[in-house]
Amino acid sequence: MQEKLPRRQNWVRLGVNSKPQLYFLLIMKFTCLSKGSGFHFPPCHILDVSGFRILLDCPLDLSALTIFYPVSPSSKMEEGEQTYDFAVNNCLDMRKRQKILKSLICAQPWYKTPNNLHLWDPSSIDLVLISSTMGMLALPFLTQTKGFSAKIYATEATTRLGQLMMEDLVLMHNEFHHFFGSDSGSPQWMSWEELELLSPALRQVALGKDGTELGGWMPLYRSADVEDCVKKVQTLKYAEEAWYNGTLLIKAFSSGLEIGSCNWTINSPKRNIACISSSKFYSVNAMEFDYHALRGNDLILYSDFSSEGVLTNDEHDNNFSASTTYNSSTPSADNDDRILKECLLRNDESLEEREKLAFICSCVVDSVKAGGSVIIPLNQLGIVLQLLEQIPVYLESSAMKVPIYVISSVAAELLAFTNIIPEWLCKERQEKLFSGEPLFSHSELMKGEKLYVFPDVHSPELL
Repeated sequence: MQEKLPRRQNWVRLGVNSKPQLYFLLIMKFTCLSKGSGFHFPPCHILDVSGFRILLDCPLDLSALTIFYPVSPSSKMEEGEQTYDFAVNNCLDMRKRQKILKSLICAQPWYKTPNNLHLWDPSSIDLVLISSTMGMLALPFLTQTKGFSAKIYATEATTRLGQLMMEDLVLMHNEFHHFFGSDSGSPQWMSWEELELLSPALRQVALGKDGTELGGWMPLYRSADVEDCVKKVQTLKYAEEAWYNGTLLIKAFSSGLEIGSCNWTINSPKRNIACISSSKFYSVNAMEFDYHALRGNDLILYSDFSSEGVLTNDEHDNNFSASTTYNSSTPSADNDDRILKECLLRNDESLEEREKLAFICSCVVDSVKAGGSVIIPLNQLGIVLQLLEQIPVYLESSAMKVPIYVISSVAAELLAFTNIIPEWLCKERQEKLFSGEPLFSHSELMKGEKLYVFPDVHSPELL
């Protein structure tokens, strides 16, 4: 049953433990499919407005991969002809031990989509808005589904970076494919007999707290599926207007989280709505959070902030999503705008991030001085770019000359792409472009043979 909200109520709290569907002023319905868990698994929502159904992001829960037994390709290479038999037999022994120890699942990994996305009819979705690269990783599952014909919007940078990440994921998964062979039908580990053998913690990851999430697991898509998915995405520039069906006006504004990441505004005949994704109010590389785009909207929906300090203690403790009406015509609007800007752009978060990066760099120097090497696993572009600038400075100040290797199947394309997307970079980076300087230092490091890029650890050049 639809519920009318009081006209004078400015704030409506949408708690994560609230009813799954909420109605606003009889014209909008909001459904939380997954509240997410930080940068690597952003929230996922369904928004019904003006007769259209909009999917906000389509991420993968990559943290769920921790329930699978890791496979090392290096052992197979050393074993030669007998590697596959040896590896499979060894894995079968692990499966026997698993029944006793309730250990990890020894099988080709499947991938977990948002909790309730598989319960929706794909043909009922009219529009998909992608806010970040991480919010795009499950999109090929939708685009290859029969009946799916929704219009997909994402920024140019997010689309390209998301494509690179998906291609890299497919290549990494191929190691499991070669190890276990082809995967047809439902895997054995998804049977109830096998699931009951798992420890409570692993079983909760596989099934969810209420035991309804098993249907969200999918075998990974192929490279052809990624290519087909990207072709269906309509890319947008910063603040570019896009009309959907002549009724909804869609715009993308910077969220500050990563290069190309955005928040969305949706203007409909009756309501103007702003949808805030995972956002960051201070960024070294990406364009800063655009709070001006939020002004003048009738409704603001937000589900997550990377800057937790912005929320009050009461709000943070309740971990809620909220909507608010903002009236820019009030006498105190200018003062409120100033206070909001000071709140959002304060440098507490920046200072903490710099301290963490400085600590990593100091550990690198200490390890190299001791004659060791350093391996840093990374999958967040902004952190990669910052470390590639800071680590060489620390090494040079310590009078040490050691090579830096970036190893990834998409590293070369990724680093090259960062030099041609000034539109989504912060003002300091854009000023470098206008003055003829390189946007990032990795180009000069590669020319000076201080930085090397390889597609994988078994590259002949690297060995």
